[in-house]
Amino acid sequence: MNEQLNQQVIYQIYPRSFKDSNHDGIGDLPGITEKLDYLHDLGITMIWLTPIFKSPNHDNGYDVSDYYAINPEFGTMADFETLTAQAADRHIGIMLDMVFNHTSDQHDWFIKSRASIKPYDDFYIWRDAQDMAGSGSEDEASFGGSVWQFDELRQSYYYHSFDKSQPDLNWHNPLVREKLAEVVNFWMAKGAKGFRFDAIDGIGKILQTKITHDSDLTHRYLTELKNRSYGKDPQILTVGETGGADIKEAKRYTNPQTGEMTMVFQFQLMNLDHLRSGDWVKRPITMADFKRVIGLWQTELNGQGWSGQFLGSHDFPRIVSRFGNDSLQYRDLSAKLLATLIFSLQGTPYIFQGDEIGMTNYPWQALSDFRDVESLNYADKMAAEGFSQEDIVARIGQNSRDNARTPIQWSGTEAGAGFTDAQSWIGINPNFSKINVSQSQQDQDSILAYYKKIIQLRKDNPVLQDGDYREIPDTPEAVFAFSRSDAAADLSVILNFSDQNLSWDSPFLANDTAILAANYQDRQKGSFKEAVLRPYEAIWLLSKKESS
Repeated sequence: MNEQLNQQVIYQIYPRSFKDSNHDGIGDLPGITEKLDYLHDLGITMIWLTPIFKSPNHDNGYDVSDYYAINPEFGTMADFETLTAQAADRHIGIMLDMVFNHTSDQHDWFIKSRASIKPYDDFYIWRDAQDMAGSGSEDEASFGGSVWQFDELRQSYYYHSFDKSQPDLNWHNPLVREKLAEVVNFWMAKGAKGFRFDAIDGIGKILQTKITHDSDLTHRYLTELKNRSYGKDPQILTVGETGGADIKEAKRYTNPQTGEMTMVFQFQLMNLDHLRSGDWVKRPITMADFKRVIGLWQTELNGQGWSGQFLGSHDFPRIVSRFGNDSLQYRDLSAKLLATLIFSLQGTPYIFQGDEIGMTNYPWQALSDFRDVESLNYADKMAAEGFSQEDIVARIGQNSRDNARTPIQWSGTEAGAGFTDAQSWIGINPNFSKINVSQSQQDQDSILAYYKKIIQLRKDNPVLQDGDYREIPDTPEAVFAFSRSDAAADLSVILNFSDQNLSWDSPFLANDTAILAANYQDRQKGSFKEAVLRPYEAIWLLSKKESS
């Protein structure tokens, strides 16, 4: 893979919850600009902004009503231009989140489509009542309910993969594809250096055969979009959210010579606990499955494609609460262990805002605390099935996307955690007095300090960027150990995913290995034979080859 891609570290910002600059309880673009020095100091190279476009916010911006306008809650076009310019001054690019599978039902295209005004009448997927038989009327949308919604004005049904307020675009219409390419070109001209394409694997639907994802049409349409827009500039980074893609599809999407995008987000690892699927009951993840899925993608995609590496985003609970241990005793160590894993893998590492200080899930108390449309829709479903309010809050509270959407905890001494001095749009986690940026910056052994260190180490050590992956066998069940190797060095990654001390005789490790990083400060350099791994211990061991 090219050097430019290997050096990237992408930081995801959920603008609504990042920094409020105008005292309305909602984060905004000037607030992000205000914190650019913090992000530069962290070591990131690109900011991924979740949608900043005009929207009625039924799905917090993933329901776009105007692709060319900034959501007034976030600021103005001038604010975006200022952010882009000041980020560029710090060698940080801006990646925009393009929601092209669907729009808001308040988008001008849909308003005209439901009124049968040409040429917009065919911009969405419509079915007349007499044609509904066999159209999958029983199929369920991702956010609940049927995928088909009846429209009174047009007297027809429209298709929606997500909420009924998010009608799917008809990519089979060449004019739709042309209009969306124009959107990408507009934002490239505004200085965007990357694009994340939301739910892009669903654009080539063939509903008569019940094909809704990863079709040949999807690849054809993406190739066309690339040729018309971002493919004109090889420096533009693109990532496709292709949640259900397997290895074969990921290679098609991201092959360095023929692929349509730079990298994919796939959810095979993220779906191991069946989070928010079916009954919203979280299942245990076995370490065997965890290792298997990571190993599969590391080995099979090597040299033939590229993937983003992440454990959290705006769509999932906080990583330390989900994959680590957010107790007072182990939050710090397990947050560092998870960071070590992300930065140990081949692929572009992503950090979701707040994970660099170990933010945790929110202590939900009532349904009125939630804002996420998916969570609220499921709460309605549970209520209709007779569940108590207490049971509903307990179930969705563990799994809700809102866990990741509470505001960044900048300060531990201000009522609004340094995020706002007004009433925040969603609750601020009450643990902000103990978990915040200000305190982390003053602690040389903080999670934040650890992130800075391993980000720089990854940039400085090519073996971490593009070395071959090999799982190290015969480890204790809770230990995930693997190596990354290139012509110059071998790097061993050792991760104890348990709260227990584990003895491990590791004769394969050479005596001249040096500890490159560790989340226990007292871990000494040198041999690592017959080691006792402490709870949530994470270690990088580097051995340089004589030929280098």
